[in-house]
This record gives sequence, C-alpha cells and structure tokens, in this order.
Amino acid sequence: MNQIVKDFGKGFKQLGVETAEKLVNETGKIAESIITAKELLGDIKPLNDQELTQKKAEDERKKQEEIANVRSQMAGRNVESEIEQISNQKKREENEKEKMFLENLRRQREVERQNQIMNSEIMTPSKHHKDKGGNKHKTQQPDESQMSQTSEFKGKID
Repeated sequence: MNQIVKDFGKGFKQLGVETAEKLVNETGKIAESIITAKELLGDIKPLNDQELTQKKAEDERKKQEEIANVRSQMAGRNVESEIEQISNQKKREENEKEKMFLENLRRQREVERQNQIMNSEIMTPSKHHKDKGGNKHKTQQPDESQMSQTSEFKGKID
C-alpha cells in the first residue's frame, strides 16, 4: 500500500513537470508571435504645429464641401411635399390593407353562412315528405264501439 502511494506521488510529480514544460514552450511561442505597436505602425512621428494646422484646415475644408454637397442636393427639393406624399402613400396602403382585411372577413362570413344553411337543410326533414305517423296535431274522438261502458263515454247508454 505504501509503495502504491509513493508510485502515485512520483507519477503525479512527473505529470506536473511535463505540464510546466509544455506551458513554458507554448508561452514562448505566443511571445514570439506578438506584434508590437512599433512593428505594426512603423515609424510614426508626431505632427509639428505647422502640419497639425494643415491637417485641421484640410478636415475643415472636407467638412464644408460635404455640407455644401448636401445643401445642393436639398436645394431643388421640396422636403415638406415629399414628406406629405410619403404620408399619403402610407395612408393609402393602410386603407388598402384594411379593405382587403374587411373583404376577406366578409367572404369568410359568407362561406360560414352558406355552410350553416347547407347544414340546416341536411339536418331538418324536407317539407315535401308526408309525415308517416299521420296528422298528430288533430285529436280524434274515439268511436263508440271502442269505448268501454264505464264513464269514459258521455252520452247515451245502450
């Protein structure tokens, strides 16, 4: 038992050593592959005052050109009328959708009504057939011969 514990400890120690070696090797590879900012950007020098003012002037000129370009595109357009046209178009589309919805609903109800009529015709007997049980609404007076001689029949006694 004692030998097993010692062997287990040696194996565990060996595993730790191998893991540490692999970790060191992989860390070295990662460190080699890292690109520094200097390598990536090269020799970048800060701008002097003259170059900085030129850069700002260039940016401002581009900004003004962009604004002028947008204004020239907008100059010939009547934005309010375009907005109104788009609004009217949306209203028309909504009205069309509503009309289509109501039309579909009307058709669906008509189909349901037709089905209900068909089902009611199938369920109720036709008026053209004679009632096999005779006329049940009228009551017939029994014939005197069918009556007993007790008080069931009012009238003359034989």
